[in-house]
Amino acid sequence: MSADVILKDVNKVYPNGFHAVYDFNIEIQKGEFIVLAGPSGCGKSTTLRMIAGLEEISSGDLIINGKKVNNVAPKDRDIAMVFQNYALYAHMTVYHNMAFSLTIRKVDPVEIHARVMKAAEVLGLVPYLNRKPKQLSGGQRQRVAVGRAIVRDPVVFLLDEPLSNLDAKLRGTMRKELMQLHERLNATFVYVTHDQIEALTLATRIVVMKDGYVQQIATPKEMFDNPENLFVAGFIGTPPMNFMQGMIDEAGEYFVQDGTGLKFKLTHHQEEIIGNYLGKKVTLAVRAEYIYIDDAHLAENKESQFTINVDYTEYLGAYNLIYGNVGDEAIISKVYNRQEITDKEIKACFDMNQVHFFDVETTKRIR
Repeated sequence: MSADVILKDVNKVYPNGFHAVYDFNIEIQKGEFIVLAGPSGCGKSTTLRMIAGLEEISSGDLIINGKKVNNVAPKDRDIAMVFQNYALYAHMTVYHNMAFSLTIRKVDPVEIHARVMKAAEVLGLVPYLNRKPKQLSGGQRQRVAVGRAIVRDPVVFLLDEPLSNLDAKLRGTMRKELMQLHERLNATFVYVTHDQIEALTLATRIVVMKDGYVQQIATPKEMFDNPENLFVAGFIGTPPMNFMQGMIDEAGEYFVQDGTGLKFKLTHHQEEIIGNYLGKKVTLAVRAEYIYIDDAHLAENKESQFTINVDYTEYLGAYNLIYGNVGDEAIISKVYNRQEITDKEIKACFDMNQVHFFDVETTKRIR
């Protein structure tokens, strides 16, 4: 499988000395859907703009379709970009908006028509080709912006938070449409978002960034199940992962929560990997889905039980979210229980097989 895009030790330093992206390395294979995710200011949009040629690369190499393109103009990079704000020409029809980039390149009109009609069919825009942008809904305008990219038939599609201006329901619909579009085109997508739901649902691989550094590159499942560090653990997943401070006892059999004396029995696998941390502080991390309150799980996990002091609960139909604390630590449990929960104290347990431990100083997962 050939790589469509390679970033090799790519850095971005602005003239004022601000280092926006540090040593970015990735090989993006043909047909992948790569999502760059992270909070505002993490460097994800800057990275996308370097791939597009809208930002200069300070050091490192950018290779697209086998060619180094560091100093190649954006129009000659064989990429197409879809922005957050659609950037449609208000005075042009949908047809002419989609055709515009080909028209200024003096592509044959017959070829232009064929490409526009093909893209319009793929995106369900054929009935709207004679309308102006102001006559369209937000979702339709976003589809026109995507259609304008499709007609160029690029090697790589670059999408910068394309759904963030849409309401929640429409975002869900457009996510599905983008997934289907990616499958139909079998093209390479690089997509920027701060929304981790978009990252988990769309990506073949996610790149999580923080403060200009890549934190982890992995499939959605790998990142959800095995976060590389505390930042990724807290960023990926809704609700976010629960953290608890404590130490491994001298015998290496139990995790003991700070200040409460609560003890949780380690699994044999955990005893093996935690060997260098006997008597030392660690951070325990567990997802809300793996905290149980039902009798069957409580009976199975007698040595990992505790009491949640409940602050409030959210009843969401198929499940409840229980917000509370254990000692001084806040905790959220996602309980698949159709009944509303009103208790102020709830007996709960961890599934210790799903518990991770992180080094307090490096914040990395202990392997």
